[in-house]
Amino acid sequence: IIDSVSYNGAELTSIDLRFEQHCEGGAPALHGEIHWDAADTTSPPGPVLPPPANLWEPAVGATPDAGNYVYLESEPGDYVGQGGNFLYTEADSVVTVSAPQSGLSISVTGNESWSGDFKGMHALGRLEVGYYGDLGRYPFHNPVKGGLNWFGEGRGCNTVRGWFVVDRVAYDGETLAAIDLRFEQRCEGSSASLHGEIHWDAEDTTVPPGPVVPPPGLWEPAPGVTPASGNYIYFESQPGDFIGSGGTYLYTQANSQIITIAGGAGLRMSIRGDDFWSGFLQGMNSLSRFEVGYYGDLERYPFHNPAKGGLSWFGRARGCNTLSGWFVVDSVTYDGDTLIAIDFRFEQHCEGQEPALHGAIHWDAADTTSPPGPVVPPPPGLWEPAPGTTPATGNYVYLESEPGDYIGAGGTYLYTQADSVLTTSLSEVGVNMAVTGDERWVGSFDRMYSLSRMEVGYYGDMRRPANPAKGGLGWGGEGRGCNNLTGWYVVDSVTYVGETLTAFDIRFEQHCEGATPTLHGKIHWDASDTSSPPGPVVPPPAGLWEPAPGATPATGNYVYLESQPGDYIGAGGTYLYTSANAQIVPSLTGAEFSVSVSGNQSWGGFFQGMNTLSRLELGYYGDLLRHPFHNPAKGGLDWGGEGRGCNTLTGWFVVDNVSYVGQTLTAIDLRFEQHCEGRTPALRGEIHWSQ
Repeated sequence: IIDSVSYNGAELTSIDLRFEQHCEGGAPALHGEIHWDAADTTSPPGPVLPPPANLWEPAVGATPDAGNYVYLESEPGDYVGQGGNFLYTEADSVVTVSAPQSGLSISVTGNESWSGDFKGMHALGRLEVGYYGDLGRYPFHNPVKGGLNWFGEGRGCNTVRGWFVVDRVAYDGETLAAIDLRFEQRCEGSSASLHGEIHWDAEDTTVPPGPVVPPPGLWEPAPGVTPASGNYIYFESQPGDFIGSGGTYLYTQANSQIITIAGGAGLRMSIRGDDFWSGFLQGMNSLSRFEVGYYGDLERYPFHNPAKGGLSWFGRARGCNTLSGWFVVDSVTYDGDTLIAIDFRFEQHCEGQEPALHGAIHWDAADTTSPPGPVVPPPPGLWEPAPGTTPATGNYVYLESEPGDYIGAGGTYLYTQADSVLTTSLSEVGVNMAVTGDERWVGSFDRMYSLSRMEVGYYGDMRRPANPAKGGLGWGGEGRGCNNLTGWYVVDSVTYVGETLTAFDIRFEQHCEGATPTLHGKIHWDASDTSSPPGPVVPPPAGLWEPAPGATPATGNYVYLESQPGDYIGAGGTYLYTSANAQIVPSLTGAEFSVSVSGNQSWGGFFQGMNTLSRLELGYYGDLLRHPFHNPAKGGLDWGGEGRGCNTLTGWFVVDNVSYVGQTLTAIDLRFEQHCEGRTPALRGEIHWSQ
């Protein structure tokens, strides 16, 4: 009921309204009355002055006499502070303050990370001195009263009750210049409190101290375990250390690729060798670049205390969730702001455990050492195909797999451009080879990163993942690949015209997952070989299936299917579809003919010619696999329907008649036979269609 209402033009200026509502058809009612007048300028009271007596304050001596600080005091049972006491200053932490309208936001990044929000009444333009009480959790608070919320270390309140007091606040114009604030919050209605005090003044320019003189007795590598010259990274892992697994590792630029990225007081190093490692060093946030000295009490980068710095070294697919440690910069050199040399040592402990990973790194940008190239001539006695197993001319890929080899499954395979598609490509690090034939294979042969292109010679000690200082190798296919491998390859010849690769001969050997059985292979490729698969056989071989006389109409379009008992697709039935009892829709795209039949049953078929054809031609297309997973050098087919299809198939089709007007198909007669999943029963069919 609107008891009264007034407007100034179209604008509401006052209203008195009563209402009643019933939820879900129930009898109990909610009643209400609203009185509102735009002339009422009443606003919430500001903070209480003076604050109530006996509010919490830190004990004498608990906080510093000078300098910015954040002090937290948590009672037992308080979820957020976990019953601890915490003190942060700008000498040991990063304290960040901002003052949005009538509020204060603060973050602390130290050995722990915290954030707090304090919001005054919505009527205030900025915080004022006084007591803000009966507060809920910001930002879900009552804006007439204000709100607060302190959280961190992955812990926060769903609901909050509490208060805060601004004991002192100063602004420079609209910019916060200084504040003293105390607070109390309780989570989820608990009686246990988290108390805190914040003292912040923009004039406090305290910064964390830099590195110190290294304490005596810190770890150093034993004499002789590191090279006398050249860049190196040396790791020494104690038994029980998760990262290094108790091993000792030495990497130089002769056996690994060492990558260094430096910026400010941060350094990232990566090792790509027989193992892969990455490391991060970060100095105090007060430093613009590294200085000589000891950086201690460190946590895992990038979740470290920025006032102290951070550290993290991980590799071999292992890393720390949490860590503690130190590093020492023994020497460092810059050219302007560019790091050009550094020597440092470190120690890290994973997950609070005692066993350590130690390391010593020497790096100088002037070290131009690089890995040696391939061995010339190759070692004697390496595998070669037996005489007569490979063609005398033309491009080919030959594979010879020993029994027990997972990739080649113990088979021997030969692919040429007459029966397969052989594709080469250059990557940034080597040569790739792809075979698309009755089987599908891919191979990669990576050179040393120090080479600008593939060179003749022996590339040994191949592994996966590849060591870029040695090169890489990988052969897989048919759904099979190695997670880890060892092996070698030999470039017997390689030819370039300018920078363009035009020919190569490669032999290789690989072992999967440390197994003894071997996959061997040889590739001969020359860009001048333009041989291609033959077209369909004309005339087709004698004795191929044809429908019995009278089984198909003498005139008109039709699709005839004849399924032998045990054939999964046709279920042993015979089917005849004509334009009088079904919709027959043909389509031709390039050398792919497809047809769909919609009648009492629904069927669809694909017939693909060789990849060398621009359209289907007369003749026999044999030794076919399932389209579209067929050998493109031979073609493919697939007939399915009624919810049934082959996973794999073999078969043939014959184009007995075909005609075109330009590129448009105008008529076709086609027979086919397919066998599903390697079984003997066949599905046979004949298609007659004319425009």
